[in-house]
Amino acid sequence: MGKAIKAAKEIATKYEAAVQELRDKAGDKADELLAEAEKLAASTTMTQTEAVYAIIQKMTEENAQAIGGVSSSEAAEALAQLGKPEAPAPSVTLEDLEGMDDALWTQEETEGPRPAWRITDDGCADWACRKIAEEKAELDRIRELAEAQIQKIEEKLAAAERRYENGTRFLTGKLAEYFETVPHKATKTKESYRLLSGTLTRKFGGSQMKQDDAQLVQYLKDSGQLEFIKTEEKPKWGDFKKRLEIIGGSVVDKETGEIVEGVTVETKPDTFTVDV
Repeated sequence: MGKAIKAAKEIATKYEAAVQELRDKAGDKADELLAEAEKLAASTTMTQTEAVYAIIQKMTEENAQAIGGVSSSEAAEALAQLGKPEAPAPSVTLEDLEGMDDALWTQEETEGPRPAWRITDDGCADWACRKIAEEKAELDRIRELAEAQIQKIEEKLAAAERRYENGTRFLTGKLAEYFETVPHKATKTKESYRLLSGTLTRKFGGSQMKQDDAQLVQYLKDSGQLEFIKTEEKPKWGDFKKRLEIIGGSVVDKETGEIVEGVTVETKPDTFTVDV
């Protein structure tokens, strides 16, 4: 295993110890102080572990005694360096990458700092592409397995639904026959008969109107009853869009020179993808 991998593991271990110490000392304020430490590490040359210890040093206001390798003077100096650019991450070799534990870069960002390294040649870049392809293949395998299981579950559910519908249809018919033989309570809309395990109910039907919009619109046109036809106003966007252009963040009608109201500009960020 390369030196970069060993160093990454040591960094992760020290960071976990620092975070635990901060949580022990800060209690409910730990998450807030961790966020402050991340900002400190991002804006200085300090590592995340050193930044956490610097926050602990500042919080407890201990004297010159070092906490986890960072003294109060070092913490003060680090806090004074806010805004300085962060040093570039070390480069790695293909041998280092091939010996790397996948967990060091597939873990959630919230689980701790990832190893700091950068790609500097085509061999390492191609390794990263292969890793992405492997992860995609694994995702496809899991998805295929899940879809097969989902299909089986859906088939079982459909069979249970058919059993329920067949059984309830038969038993409901028998109960409807029994309903006709017993006295039941009647209202304007229904008749019912109560049992210990349920209530038998017959709701009275009725008549209602159901329209066919196309035929009804034609009838209203033919009979001259246009007031009952609803007209929807909608811009001819495809045609009108050809007259527009974006100038200085505004949409302008090229023929009139006026800023068009009701049309805004949405800026899409650049995207970076890897095709494997």
